[in-house]
Parts: sequence; structure tokens; C-alpha cells
Amino acid sequence: MRCVILFRTHIWDDFTLRQYMRLPKSDSFDSVILANNTDGLCPPVENLPFVIFTTDNLLKMGLESGPDKNMVWWNADYPLYYYSSLFPNYDYYILCEYDVFINCDLEKIIKSISTEKKDIIALTSSSSLEDCIYLQSADGVYPYENIRKTYFPFAIFSKRSIDFLYERRLVLSKHYREKKIYNWPHCELFVGTEIHASNLNVVQLTAYGKADYFSHYPPILEENIFYLREQNYIHPVLDSKRFLTSTIHYEGRPERFFNPFSTFHKTLRHYPFSFYSDPLRKALLTRFYRIANSIKKSLLKKIARPK
Repeated sequence: MRCVILFRTHIWDDFTLRQYMRLPKSDSFDSVILANNTDGLCPPVENLPFVIFTTDNLLKMGLESGPDKNMVWWNADYPLYYYSSLFPNYDYYILCEYDVFINCDLEKIIKSISTEKKDIIALTSSSSLEDCIYLQSADGVYPYENIRKTYFPFAIFSKRSIDFLYERRLVLSKHYREKKIYNWPHCELFVGTEIHASNLNVVQLTAYGKADYFSHYPPILEENIFYLREQNYIHPVLDSKRFLTSTIHYEGRPERFFNPFSTFHKTLRHYPFSFYSDPLRKALLTRFYRIANSIKKSLLKKIARPK
């Protein structure tokens, strides 16, 4: 049985190197840095096992880009198909994003799922679809009652499952070009819905360890992961600057920074102002324009009302 762990990234710096070095090591599986170098931010590094791709490589595979400018972000499953097309002789492909921390016996897990003939190990979401910001992307592609979500910054895929998902992406790509569908489903909905409707053997990630801190938000500071030793899968793990950027991005009311008693203020003020001044300024401006536009729309409605 052959297995490879794909450390997926689009940037390379000291933080991503540290994350790569934290990956479980074993003679039983290969380890590769699968790097999106479309923007030239992740060129190969000497003496490290880089496999580089760009969006042009993915487009040549017949895959649609989707509505977002960041093709690989919207279609996070695409790098799997690319690597599998180059190296098709693995039985299992482990996808691990650069901001994931793994604390598990991968060798034992692979042996188990191979024996039990599992196809996909991932975190399938149980939260309401109404809370999914990407729900509209699946409108007209799948019946609402069939839509499922799967979250896979870390997941394990059999070769059979990758071949299946790639074929389904090609089918949808054809339908999209022929205007048989007008939306392009986000990867979480695509993977979740397609595997739910398939005969693939899918297992929850939590069957193989604890994942209480495995979500989009809140982030975990890199230096704090060792306080969570009972956790097997943590995401996102970030260094200080990325942590602050994420915290600001997900704060719906960044003006809380000016309240010295707010949790948001206290979190940011632990760090030098230069660490977060730029993202905070952008967040405040965005918030200001959003409020201004809301007030403008409200006033226009009042003016338009018949007296």
C-alpha cells in the first residue's frame, strides 16, 4: 500500500516551513509540498520535496475556474486531481493545508482505513445549510435537499475517490460551459454533496481523533498548540500576524477596538500596533462604508414612500 501526505500551500516563509516540519514523519508514506505558485510566492526550495502547479495547469485538465478570482481557494479539491494525475500509483492521498496541525498516528490510521476499505476520512458538517455562505453557489446544480457540506483542510482520500470526484468536476465543467448550470458550487458543497450521493465509504474525521478546534474560526496561535495536546486535528494554526489578521477579518464590529474593555481590544493590544494597523484600518473603512450605504438605502426608501 502506498500513501502520500500533501502539504498544500500557496506561500513559503519561516512559518510554513515550521508547519511542514511538524508533519508526522514515517517511512510508510511519502511527504510532498504541493505548492500553488500562480502568483510566484511559492517557488521550489532546494532540498525540499516541492511539486509546483499554477492555475494554468488546472485549466488544462478541463476544470472550470469558478466565480472567485482565487481559483484554488474556491476549488480546494483541485490540487488533489493535479497531483494524482502526475503520480497515480498511490492508494491514499492525505491532504493537509499549511495551517493545520496534526497530532495523530497517521501510520496506524492508514493501516486501519486500508483494512476496512474506507475511501474518504473528512469532517462532514452537521451545521444548518442556512448558515452556509456558499449555499447559493449550489443553486440549480443540486436539489436543496441533497446538498451536504464537507470540511477538508485535512482529509484522507483513496485513489478511487479522487478519480470519482475529478470525473464529477469534469461533468459539471461541461454543463457549466454549455450553460446547463449557471452556478459553480464551492468545494465544500461539491465534495460533501457528491460523496453523499456516491457509493464511496466515507467516515467522519472524529472517528480517528479529537477535532474540537477544527473550524474556520477562531484561530489558534502557533505557540499555543502544545496546550492542546489532547487534540488530534487543529485548524487554523497561525503565527502572530496571521492570527491578528484572521481575528480582525472575522470581527463583525471592528469599532470595538476603541472600547478598552472589549475582548477584541484586549486581544489586539497584546501585540505591537504595527502588527495589525493595516488590516484594522481596512476593516474599519469597510465597516464605515457598509453602515453609510445602509443609512443611504434607508433614507432613499423613506423619501420614495408615498405621502
